[in-house]
Amino acid sequence: MTTFLQVIILVAIASIAILVVYLIDRVNTLQRYTRLLKNDLAEADDPTAGPFGGLTGERLWDAVSGVPIDGWDKPSVDLVRNRYQLVLRKHVEELFLEGFQNSQAGVQAIPSSSRMVQTLRGPVESWIPIEHAIAIHQAGFERAKAADDGLPAIRLALDSAVSTLFGVAGVKLPIPMSEHLIPLTEAERAAEAVASAQAGLTTQPGQPNMPALPAASPNSGVQATTASPALTAQALPVGTVPGAAEPNVGAAMAAALGGIDAPGSKRT
Repeated sequence: MTTFLQVIILVAIASIAILVVYLIDRVNTLQRYTRLLKNDLAEADDPTAGPFGGLTGERLWDAVSGVPIDGWDKPSVDLVRNRYQLVLRKHVEELFLEGFQNSQAGVQAIPSSSRMVQTLRGPVESWIPIEHAIAIHQAGFERAKAADDGLPAIRLALDSAVSTLFGVAGVKLPIPMSEHLIPLTEAERAAEAVASAQAGLTTQPGQPNMPALPAASPNSGVQATTASPALTAQALPVGTVPGAAEPNVGAAMAAALGGIDAPGSKRT
């Protein structure tokens, strides 16, 4: 009988312990949800708080670029940095477009380091160092008046400034910004297609280079032959037609940039 009572007591104590652990876990979960709800309510009451926990402007830049911020640890800053990429990309695009429009209007201006960038959760004040802002603005300014042969140098200057900016912020840049802001002209695309075709004719991947045929000897009785056009055509890669017109993507790019002339196109 005494053993039976001891077993019942032990079972009761174990049940109470499990219940206490469960209640503690539920309380912690409720506290986390409460903090999230408070943050959402605070952001709704104060639109300037933005989606980065109150970090805006130069203070936001300092956080992502590695400057210690009170109350922010590295994991929290990493979360902010992941969402900061879109803001930084929009800042660069708007600076480039501003320089382009200033050039068309004949306005000489020094861009500001700060800019209000629109996001899905509201406007965010973005700040970048002035030297990067000037370099990006200047690329847009020169793009508006540059001829086609001057575009490679502008692309190089733009990508250099942007890659340095993203590197300091610790943000990954999937593709160079010049591919979006200064796309290749039709002439450049045609030149790339010709170069690719020539490279395909010179070396076929996985195929050994064919040795050159020896010249026919006058006394050998063998006549020298030349490759026929039909055989040359068969050596071309499938789907490659040298000299074929490339699709006109300049007009679509111009519409996306809000009035920027298509590269290589004429204004009317």
